Amino acid sequence: MKRLSVFILLIFPFATFGQHVLSTAANGDKYLAGVINIKIKGEYRSACSSGAIAIPELIDELGELGLIKLEKKFKTSTPPAVEFNKNGLKMADISLIYRVEVSNDVDVMLASKKLGALAYVEYAEPQYVSYDQYVPNDSHLNSVMPYHFNNVEAYAAWDITLGDTNVVIGITETAVNVNHPEFTGNIKYNYDDPVGGGDEDFDSYIDNFAGWDMVDDDNDLFVNNEIHGDAVSAIASASADNNLGYAGIGFKCKFLPVKVANNSQVITHGYEGIEYCVEQGCSIVNCSWGNTTFSQVAQDVVTWAAVNNDVVLVASAGNATSTIMYYPASYSYVLSVTGVDANDLFDNGTNAPFTYNDSVDVSAPGINVYTTATFNGSFLYSPPQGGTSMAAPIVSGIAGLVRSQFPCLSALEVIERIKASADAIDGLTQNVPYAGLIGTGRVNAEMAVSGNWCNPMNVAENNSELEVTIYPNPSTNEVNIRMNYASNWTVQVSDNLGRVVLVQSFKGLKLSVADLATGMYTVQITNDKQLVARKFSVIRH
Repeated sequence: MKRLSVFILLIFPFATFGQHVLSTAANGDKYLAGVINIKIKGEYRSACSSGAIAIPELIDELGELGLIKLEKKFKTSTPPAVEFNKNGLKMADISLIYRVEVSNDVDVMLASKKLGALAYVEYAEPQYVSYDQYVPNDSHLNSVMPYHFNNVEAYAAWDITLGDTNVVIGITETAVNVNHPEFTGNIKYNYDDPVGGGDEDFDSYIDNFAGWDMVDDDNDLFVNNEIHGDAVSAIASASADNNLGYAGIGFKCKFLPVKVANNSQVITHGYEGIEYCVEQGCSIVNCSWGNTTFSQVAQDVVTWAAVNNDVVLVASAGNATSTIMYYPASYSYVLSVTGVDANDLFDNGTNAPFTYNDSVDVSAPGINVYTTATFNGSFLYSPPQGGTSMAAPIVSGIAGLVRSQFPCLSALEVIERIKASADAIDGLTQNVPYAGLIGTGRVNAEMAVSGNWCNPMNVAENNSELEVTIYPNPSTNEVNIRMNYASNWTVQVSDNLGRVVLVQSFKGLKLSVADLATGMYTVQITNDKQLVARKFSVIRH
């Protein structure tokens, strides 16, 4: 199951990386010197504004730390109107999270602990940074074809759906060349804010026509010879049918490039990038980066994106021969992707190491993945890349196809669909030692988009007289059924092939699903006069 790991951190000497000064924790992760993230408790909301907190005791504490700057971390975010979403999952409030800047000499670990103990503060923590999960393989340059299209059955999936231009994949990355010819047809342009006219759409970002640089706060996402972002963007959603050398798995799905790294490729604004993608209308966000330290700010942002805003989050599981948890992949509500080779083998002994643990959800090709990038001013079409950074965008592209084919599915249902449709690979001899730790299998795009998932039983879900809510959805052991009036109901549950797997008289408000496997189900609730159907998913971690 997804576990929340807490590490005891010690301060190590500062190191300089590009525009930022970093300090290193005992587990090897790095965090920004002089930066503390704090979340104010909801009952003190009236004391909070965009750039100030009218709580004297807290301001005094910050003053003692040598306060330089205080501002809301997510400036446009508002509190959720209700506590739970329609599936009974608790929503997150990121509107009261503040970024506090103090002197680099301040011990932010001790300061965070002290601030977090104040009655007004829900939590306080350093701002951890992340790194991409990229492993170059120069020895195979110009010799590898795009085998991953065949392995994940992309061609067969495209016979079913070519995606939808209304589905947008957010790519949070180190840098992206928005002028690459493979991207210009598939970038989600913001026509409400063309370059040169100022902030014409009043979203606080000036000329964010083709993505945004969260670090430098401008629209220039290019860094010379930084190929990671181009490679990831192309795998997920490079333009197809344009007479050039590549096609993204998402085919017609658009993508929004967002730079979240400094010029040294340190991911300093990853979660700000997720928030930007959500606010700009992305329904999928790819995160080919991470670290090994749990952050409550980060989990709040993930929950806000997935639960509050119904966004599919896909993340690389990490490149280490260990079972250590890797974030954001190991957070709740994130689809965690590890890598396999062209033969679906997790570890062939000669290639990049991949992380394996019980939070991994699926596997995807992650060795010698054909893609494209910009290098020395030229557009490369055969630079095979490796790492879970390259496996994750394959899955993001598949998620785009699933959201295109089945717009009725929620973000968490899309995740479960991709997991349930994967091809089992645990039984392969070389994979047996990793059984249960490399996900449900290697993703299969064709199976993920097959079937009549929006109405598998051909039963209308809506009923004007009867109001039915099923929650939590997805569920694990039991679901609650809320109805607007009592009757002598019978409940029948069918799997995605139409097979009846559970029938019982409806008593009370709970339905046991403890014996059902991971997957999507349709529940039909009937009496002598009417029938109503609802979909729900079961998760087995």
